[in-house]
Amino acid sequence: MRIALIPTGATEWDAAGRLLGRVELSLSAAGEAECGVWAEELALLGLARLLHARDTLSAQTAERIGRRIGVGTQGLRALAEVDLGLWAGLTDAELKTRFASAHRELEDAPQNVIPPGGEALRAAVQRLHACLARQLRRYDAPLGVVLRPLAWSLLVHQFGRTDVRSVWPRALTRGGPSVIELGADAATHGS
Repeated sequence: MRIALIPTGATEWDAAGRLLGRVELSLSAAGEAECGVWAEELALLGLARLLHARDTLSAQTAERIGRRIGVGTQGLRALAEVDLGLWAGLTDAELKTRFASAHRELEDAPQNVIPPGGEALRAAVQRLHACLARQLRRYDAPLGVVLRPLAWSLLVHQFGRTDVRSVWPRALTRGGPSVIELGADAATHGS
């Protein structure tokens, strides 16, 4: 089974280098263009559905891509971005200055971090993984999953088994969709 983990398209906050968290934002013109490029890349995968969080940005990204490739979308509350609490809206440089030890932990072992007033990243990974495991059991065809930056990066690490130290830099730079071939136990086991 394949899964395409798709980051949300760009926003004005991305252009300013701000951490999105769960702040309600819309696609920028650059984000609209990204959706078109990504749709072309994803069209060949034969996706059964595009799953996304229920926020505006995730829904817009999924709808733009889904419309271009003829795939339905479904919003799921459990796919929400990690709640960054007081960190939402900060730049990485501001975070590093104001929360130096937490920033170092984000770079080395992000799942140990709990943003002030936010959600523990370990709990977020468990929530996201449990949601996708349920969905993977429901579908026999490849799925696309649109996620905000940190949730996307955490799941690319979780399912793609990448170096944990790549989670934070990946969340900041975003990039394009990651297509991952899952093993038979992906719906039940995490890394």
